[in-house]
Amino acid sequence: MRYLIATLFMLATQPSWALYKCVSAGGSTSFQETPCERSRAQTAIQPLVEARKPGEGAPGPAGDPAAALGRPTLQQQLKEAEAERLRTDATDVLRDRTEDLSRYRNFCDRQQREILAHRARANNNLAGAVFEQSVATEAAAAATRCETRGRELQAEVEEARRQCAARGCS
Repeated sequence: MRYLIATLFMLATQPSWALYKCVSAGGSTSFQETPCERSRAQTAIQPLVEARKPGEGAPGPAGDPAAALGRPTLQQQLKEAEAERLRTDATDVLRDRTEDLSRYRNFCDRQQREILAHRARANNNLAGAVFEQSVATEAAAAATRCETRGRELQAEVEEARRQCAARGCS
């Protein structure tokens, strides 16, 4: 999709190239990008966009060949392609932020299990009680860090949801 947008943009912004219709003395016709040889009759061919007379301005819906055929104009196609790109990007961002939050929550759960697994090594004496207290303190600190970062990631997910809803993605 991005390549389509880039191609359409380049076609819309690039200056058109000259095209020449050359008719030889024998009557054969050829088309080329370079001017014809002197022995041939030459007609310069320009795209429809450039074929307007100076001062005419851009063709309206009635004068636009694409509109006359019921097809969208290049500007409409570019606008639709850009809107589709923004929808796709918003969907991708939402998916990525949701996955980041899920991965982080899984990391925090694993971390808590690992920290609390150390409690089994505590002996039933004063040293064991001090060790168990340090494990509990470490678990509380890790939980606080996880909660803070989890809120940040949740806010990013909510912002991505708002962006996605604003662009009409699913």
